[in-house]
Amino acid sequence: MTIVPPRLPPRRRARRPGRPLGGDAAVREALLDTARRLFLARGFAPVTIRQIAAAAGSSPATIHYHFGDKLGLYRAMLESAIAPMAETLQRLADPDRVEQVDFAEVIRLYTRTLAANPWIPALIVQEVLAEGGRFREQFIENFAGRLAPLFIAIFQREQVRGTIRADLDPKLAALSAISMTVFPFLARPVTSRVLGVVVEGDAVEHLAAHTIRVLFEGIRNVECTP
Repeated sequence: MTIVPPRLPPRRRARRPGRPLGGDAAVREALLDTARRLFLARGFAPVTIRQIAAAAGSSPATIHYHFGDKLGLYRAMLESAIAPMAETLQRLADPDRVEQVDFAEVIRLYTRTLAANPWIPALIVQEVLAEGGRFREQFIENFAGRLAPLFIAIFQREQVRGTIRADLDPKLAALSAISMTVFPFLARPVTSRVLGVVVEGDAVEHLAAHTIRVLFEGIRNVECTP
């Protein structure tokens, strides 16, 4: 009698470390969503890669595979959030553009982006503006350093066309536009209590309209101008 040894199942090829088992896009988005929620609730420093992975039903290796490290994850979050804003500014700053720029479009989109991503102002305060902010250099190199010149280029071109005042400093004009748009969200923890200012729901569009009016028309009543 011949004894036939049992057939062993085929050996599986070793999986590369960190490669997710599910669809890459779905896994990546789940990690981004979880990170947004945890960073907004707890801040950047206290949240660990392991906590993000556990909350997303994933592993630290998967985060390293997709983003490299925690700062890489933060960068991916910001890139995803501001992509529509960056695309709009790039289009409006195109030197071959013939149409007049609608600055109101820029302010509205910027305001909506911040309102839809409340973790962005928290990131700016905690990890960019604060002394020793760990995301400052990445923020300057990959975001502010790319978007601010587009703002300036738009102002400069519209000055040449005569659609805005020629005596304005384009850099300071860009600074004013960015400041007026961003500050209500940076200061929300205080202004919501002190001034009763709300930047949610329909109030977001009201805030954008107010910013546009003050930026381009000022607050002085023209009838009082000497």
